Amino acid sequence: MTGTAASLRITRHGFAVLPANVSLQATGSGAWTNTGLQATLPEAGVYHLDASVRGLLNGASNVNAYVLARLLDATTGLLVPDSEVLVHQIAIAHGAGDTSVAVGGNRSASISVRYAVPAPRTVRLQVARVTATGATTNAAVYSDGNGRTTLRYLRVA
Repeated sequence: MTGTAASLRITRHGFAVLPANVSLQATGSGAWTNTGLQATLPEAGVYHLDASVRGLLNGASNVNAYVLARLLDATTGLLVPDSEVLVHQIAIAHGAGDTSVAVGGNRSASISVRYAVPAPRTVRLQVARVTATGATTNAAVYSDGNGRTTLRYLRVA
């Protein structure tokens, strides 16, 4: 094994779980929201970043809405390249005279990217709700016993 004693003490991997559900219902359509899910990359290097994002959407007929997620380098304020993902979408439409039909969904999406950093960085999960038509009755990113929203990193070089 090579390296100094100090470098061997640095954790080269980590795992975090979203500490609280994040409601997107009151946010504006397309507004990015910081979540409490973040990880600190402890040193310069190349990292594999993996996230699993559990989104929830509910609405009524004639709605087209979706939840998006991405990773933000909170240290620099820049997006982690290629980290954007569609988490969940609902889309249903009925013609005039049809009765309203409730719809909903609950899905998870993954983010997997390589990210090279020249120094320690903090990476944070951001989420947004976009409503193209109609209105949602609930929009959120969840993490509980039915499914977790997580972020993992592994230094590979």
